[in-house]
Amino acid sequence: MKRPAFLLPKLLILASTAYAVVQLLHWPLGFTFFTQLSNLFLAAVVLLQLLFPAARPLPGLKFSAVVSIFVTFLVYLTVLGPVMPGGLPAAYAQDHGANFCLHLLTPALALFDFFRSDASYPYEKRHAALALIPPFVYFLFLLGLGLLGLRWRGDMLAPYPFLDYGSPAGWFGFVRGNGSLWTMRIGVFYAVLTLLLLFYAASRGLLLLARRRRAGTAAANAP
Repeated sequence: MKRPAFLLPKLLILASTAYAVVQLLHWPLGFTFFTQLSNLFLAAVVLLQLLFPAARPLPGLKFSAVVSIFVTFLVYLTVLGPVMPGGLPAAYAQDHGANFCLHLLTPALALFDFFRSDASYPYEKRHAALALIPPFVYFLFLLGLGLLGLRWRGDMLAPYPFLDYGSPAGWFGFVRGNGSLWTMRIGVFYAVLTLLLLFYAASRGLLLLARRRRAGTAAANAP
């Protein structure tokens, strides 16, 4: 039987995600954002871990979910949050703290739970490539919604400015001048490529840390 220390982070992840979802029910369009979907993806995998701990696909799914939510944390912390009105503290406080849960609390819990409970799994280099699937599928999802006529913030073709292929930069262009939160100066192709490289770098970094933790645990348990 698992010790409570292993269960507590998972239960907190579920509670944090549930709180954020409830606070965002007034804004259904928000559930087209990668942040919300990556949190729900993580919560679903964690719930499956609690219900079916021996299921074979779960370690790979868990790793992909952790990479997704880790990149969400990084992008919001360094790019999106600081340029929001009022800066990062105001951004985290939005929707009664739902943004804090989605962008900081749940990612922190996810990383803790991963290294506490999942790092012992013998992850391989192929898992770094598998972690690229969620952002790729998400972009196809946005393209489909755009073709169906959905629009964000006026006439944007994506919820994030760097994915808005209807912007002046389009797919492959560059626009001179300074960008802003809602006006990017680089084509979507380059933004997507940059994001995929970020996902891959994050996944390789987490794999390296997991390998070191696994080696340290093995050394500590050696006779």
